[in-house]
Amino acid sequence: MANLSDPTDTDKGDGILDILLMGLRLPGRLAGDLESVSRTVRSLLRTADVHLASIDERAGDLVTGLSGLQASVLRVETKVERLTGLEATIEERMEVLRADLNTRMLAVEAEVRQIHPGIDQLARDVQTISRLLPDPSDGPLTRLKDTLTSS
Repeated sequence: MANLSDPTDTDKGDGILDILLMGLRLPGRLAGDLESVSRTVRSLLRTADVHLASIDERAGDLVTGLSGLQASVLRVETKVERLTGLEATIEERMEVLRADLNTRMLAVEAEVRQIHPGIDQLARDVQTISRLLPDPSDGPLTRLKDTLTSS
């Protein structure tokens, strides 16, 4: 540390004047540092303004695109609502058709039950008639055919 009573003491190069001015140098350095920080902040602000302007421009494009998308979504929603209504109508009609088909199938089943005994009797009659008919391979027509075709 410098001896203040001895003006010739130059320990570490600090003279009395240097020591007295040291208090003035600190605000000067602080002002210089503040000016440097201020320049840096202004530069950052300019860069931020450029980037924000770019973001604003892109956001405007995005908003325009979103409004078009919103219109498309509304059209799709309208079509989905119509399709939902159609689906309900189709389901109702299908239920009516199923009920009608079930009624008709039950009626056909009842008719088949009524016809079935008659068909069985007819099949037995055909078998009986087939047994009563003569053998076609041994009749007068077969003998005539054999006589006319033999050479």
